[in-house]
Amino acid sequence: MNQPLFEDIDVGFQIPSFVSQITLLQLIRYAAVSWNFYLLHLEKEFAQRKGFKDVNIPAPFYGAFLATTITRWTGNPMSLKRLSYAVKVMGFPGDTLTGSGTVVRKYQEAGKNFADCDIWVENQDGVKVAPGSATISLRAVAQTEIPLSGH
Repeated sequence: MNQPLFEDIDVGFQIPSFVSQITLLQLIRYAAVSWNFYLLHLEKEFAQRKGFKDVNIPAPFYGAFLATTITRWTGNPMSLKRLSYAVKVMGFPGDTLTGSGTVVRKYQEAGKNFADCDIWVENQDGVKVAPGSATISLRAVAQTEIPLSGH
C-alpha cells in the first residue's frame, strides 16, 4: 500500500483492517521473540489446570498486532510515534482478530504532520478486545516530490 499523505487523510478516515486467525504456532513464535515462555500462553494442559479453556494470547501480542495494523497502513514503522491499548477480553488460538481504527485528529506541530487515531482489535464475534490509541507521523505532498532537473 502507498504511504498515506497528510493532505489525503481526514478526521474519520478508516484505517485499513488487518485480519489474522491466531494459531498456537504464532504464539510460540511470539514467545520466542519476546522471551515470554510462561506456559499459560503455550501449553493447553497448563492453561486448563489454571482454569482456562486453552492457552491464551499474551497481552503484549495485542500491542504488536495493533502496531502491525498501523505500520501496514503507513508503510513505515518509523511513522508510529505513540501506541497505547488495554486488553479487555481474553483471546485463544483459533480466534480471528481484526485490527482497525479511525483517525480522530489531524494536526501540525513543530513543522511536522501528525494524526491521532482510535485503534482496536476485534475478535470474530465483533467484540473490541483491545481498544487503544495511536499517534502517527505523516508525510506531506511537498516532502514526496522529486526535484526536477534543469530541463
